[in-house]
Amino acid sequence: MEYVEGSVLTIPLSQQGREARPLPIIEVELGEAFINIAIAYRDADSLKHLRNLLHPSQTGTKTTFISAMQGLPTVFETRLMKRAFKEEHFSLVRKYVGNRVDSVVLQRLIDEAEGIRIGGRQTSGGVSVYSAPATPVLKLVHAQSRLDEGEFKTLLAVFMPVVEVVSSIKTQREMIHSRISKPVEQANDYRGFVTLLNKARGLDLVSAEERRGLDKRWREVPSEREPIEEDLRRRLGGTT
Repeated sequence: MEYVEGSVLTIPLSQQGREARPLPIIEVELGEAFINIAIAYRDADSLKHLRNLLHPSQTGTKTTFISAMQGLPTVFETRLMKRAFKEEHFSLVRKYVGNRVDSVVLQRLIDEAEGIRIGGRQTSGGVSVYSAPATPVLKLVHAQSRLDEGEFKTLLAVFMPVVEVVSSIKTQREMIHSRISKPVEQANDYRGFVTLLNKARGLDLVSAEERRGLDKRWREVPSEREPIEEDLRRRLGGTT
């Protein structure tokens, strides 16, 4: 449920429940002559979840993310900020033009945000420096618009695809389930194919030699599986 703090409207993307993904929040700030909009990661759980985007099993989602970021106009920035203990305001640590953020930059930002939260000794320019723990905020995308409906709608049109892709990042539990269920799904697919193949063989629609060849092609060439099955269904007269 959205809520207002000062001049900032905060819209959580996370849903309630034990299995809910720890997603970022959308922040909309209304000023006298401007409106700011951002996707903000303000807690450790949501940042940890964002790191899942870099997992090898999330290649498709990562590609979609990079494409969405590259489609952002230069008015969009990615900002890492921090607030030290007892300070009221956040200070800028670093920023990038949003459409230049790729998986390498994203990993660097997440690592730095986690380092800010933990604190400790860090090496800067060959000198070991102690940094006290602080509160980081990663604004994955941030843009400012004039109080103009058309301009704001234009920003939203490229902003929302990024919202959609970060909302689709899987949790660790979901990734584990996907790895476990994939072999089962493949086994079920093969079982269904063999049923078709045996039925066609039983009706003398394929020879024993052709059956062996089709079985081999189905197992070894995944791109041909659907055409092979469609051909078998055609031979069976659409009765399956």
